[in-house]
Amino acid sequence: MGPHTIGFLTRDFVSSCVSGNLVPLHVVKGAGHEFIPLPQGENATLADFHTTRTQTESPAHFTSGFYKIQAGPARPAHYAFEESKYVLSGQIDILDEATGVTHHLVPGDFAFFSVGTKVQFSTKSQGLAFYAVTRPVRTPHPNLQGREESKSRL
Repeated sequence: MGPHTIGFLTRDFVSSCVSGNLVPLHVVKGAGHEFIPLPQGENATLADFHTTRTQTESPAHFTSGFYKIQAGPARPAHYAFEESKYVLSGQIDILDEATGVTHHLVPGDFAFFSVGTKVQFSTKSQGLAFYAVTRPVRTPHPNLQGREESKSRL
């Protein structure tokens, strides 16, 4: 990627899509693991998919977890951090306020949110996603307290 490329997007594209201070999200449909070939003669490989040069003031935290949503009112989010979200099950609908486009994410789809992205999450049924963000923990998983291993069990 060149110096004017952000993920798969060019700065000119991002600039042309930005409405006010909002930054559009980036969605990749069908980016699942089943499309990763193993190199001939190898039994393992990496497949880096997306990298983020953080725009947060304090990139000291990298947090991951699960996002679960059920049918109900839309859930607004205005990003002051970066997030990568991978849909595991169900469907998650995301209205991108920068473009007015609603993306319908299903298992295997990725969404990337930059600082300045403003969206609304919803679903007609339910959805589950894994996410990684550049912010500290906000809501610890309620059923994992005290379950951390102090040393490897190997």
